[in-house]
Amino acid sequence: MSDRNFENLVHEHGRQVLNTALRVLGDANLANDVHQEVFLSIWRRWPSYNGQTNWPAYLYRTTVRKALEAARQANGYRREVPAEREWDDRRPDGNMRADELQTKLVAALAKLPAHQADAFVLLRLEGLATTEVAAILGCSPQTARVHLHRALKRLSRELRPCLG
Repeated sequence: MSDRNFENLVHEHGRQVLNTALRVLGDANLANDVHQEVFLSIWRRWPSYNGQTNWPAYLYRTTVRKALEAARQANGYRREVPAEREWDDRRPDGNMRADELQTKLVAALAKLPAHQADAFVLLRLEGLATTEVAAILGCSPQTARVHLHRALKRLSRELRPCLG
């Protein structure tokens, strides 16, 4: 495959990769790193790809894996906290800020088995249909739903202390 094909791939799917990484990580800097790493890993193996690759599926799965890997490697990873704190005054408990909850969610996702994390991110964060997720994960729609159910159970246990 030609260098021009690679440029087209980045142009056509680059925003999807970046947005997926950003939804998973909640941090623009880490998402940019993941974006670069996804396409760098493809470039390194570019001559071995054939015209049969399902790029949207491959990129979703690779991006989710690399984003969760980045979260695991960060070990104690903390999102950048904006200078101005936005509190929801309607919540009397002082509420947990969205960025803190995002950080805890990323840490909890990083602990899940890969297939469960993939199913959660693709179904809940990306909003893909079950049939699309099944195709990406290489399983049946029922199996994708089971992975999501198990992920939700584990995330619920992990995040329960954060949610009160």
